[in-house]
Amino acid sequence: MIEIKIPKEITDYKEKFLFGLTIRQFVSAVAALAVCIPLFIFGKDYLSEDVIGWVIILIAIPIFAFGFFKYDGMPFEKFLGMIYRQKWVEPQKRVYEELPVFWSCREEIIEDRIAHQLAEIKRGKKLSKRKDGAKH
Repeated sequence: MIEIKIPKEITDYKEKFLFGLTIRQFVSAVAALAVCIPLFIFGKDYLSEDVIGWVIILIAIPIFAFGFFKYDGMPFEKFLGMIYRQKWVEPQKRVYEELPVFWSCREEIIEDRIAHQLAEIKRGKKLSKRKDGAKH
C-alpha cells in the first residue's frame, strides 16, 4: 500500500527542489561554495591553510544561516532585524519600583517581632525578680 506523508501544519510545508533542499537552502549553499572555494584556492598563497580554513568557516556560517537557520518560523534576516531592533533601536529600559503595600506589611511584621521580643525580655526580668525575692 502506498503511504503519503501529510504535514500536520500546511504552512510548514516547503517544496523540495534538489537533493532534498528547498530553493532557499540550495541557493545559500551554492553562494557559500561560490565564495569559499575561490577564497581557499587564491587565499592559501597568502595565508596558511589553517588560517584560511578558519576565515572560510567564519565567512560561510552567515551565508549558510540565510538558507538553513529558522527561529520561531522567522528566516535569518528577520531574526537579525529583530535582534537589531531589540538591542539598539528600541532597547528595553527596566525601572525598579518599590511596592509600598509590601513595605508597610514588612514594617508591621518587624514591629510585631520587636514588640514580642521586648515583651519576652520584660517577662523574663519579672520572673527573675520573683525568683530572687522568693530566695531571700
